[in-house]
Amino acid sequence: MTLLFHDDFAEGLRVRDPRTRPDGPWSLRPAGALAAGDGTTHATAAGLVVQPTGIDPDTGRPAFVVPPEGEAVDHLRWAAFGPACDTGGATLTVSATLSAEVRGVVTDEAADDDIRDGAGVLVVLDRDAGLIMDFGLTDGRVWALYGRVPAPDGTRGGFSYSVPLASRRPSDSHRCALVVDSAAGVARWLLDGDEVFAVQRLGHGLPEPARADSWTPGPLSTVRSAFLAPGLALIAESPHSQGVRLTVSDLSVTRSGGSVGQPARSVPQGVAG
Repeated sequence: MTLLFHDDFAEGLRVRDPRTRPDGPWSLRPAGALAAGDGTTHATAAGLVVQPTGIDPDTGRPAFVVPPEGEAVDHLRWAAFGPACDTGGATLTVSATLSAEVRGVVTDEAADDDIRDGAGVLVVLDRDAGLIMDFGLTDGRVWALYGRVPAPDGTRGGFSYSVPLASRRPSDSHRCALVVDSAAGVARWLLDGDEVFAVQRLGHGLPEPARADSWTPGPLSTVRSAFLAPGLALIAESPHSQGVRLTVSDLSVTRSGGSVGQPARSVPQGVAG
């Protein structure tokens, strides 16, 4: 097994800057008018903490910024991507310890968590194929998020799925691992060491009884990723007075089997929608 990338976040989030930190491994994705996205980060003894940039005037807690009228809402309120790691035709594992708390969402106690209200996310991204594989944490559930971004010219279809995996409490921490066999085009979601979900044909939609949250018609083909990048995100479909506090530690990318491959490369901004 080869360690390709590791971050303990002891120095916080080391964002690449051509002037002050050209070797920084992380890049930030804009969200609407927010060039660095709707999130702030700081290092703690428990790991990197990510919270929205706004403040709820009633509670004083961090809350997502409400986009101005007329501006399209980006559900990726904040996202950071690490280096794209060469799979070498082998199996890549992206793992991290995560915890998340969603604040400011008022729901019926009997209602299920709605991931659209907000979640903290561990991302695995194949930029070239538009393929996204995530762990999402709401207050009460752990989710598998799986999607493909459609090509603007219609040469590739797209879809997104959100699949509940397990119950949790806001104070719980979880070891989340996404294991991607690039040769076979298969991905597995491991939660605290146990496999809880799998996709057998990466790049295609899920079989019944799964239902897509969204679907864009167009050609789809099996993805055997050449490069995969780790990422972190805060998501919310409709920002109002809510916020998400994500804590992440010990993020690693490892490769087992396959060829030596190429060095990791940086992931440009604006790579996932």
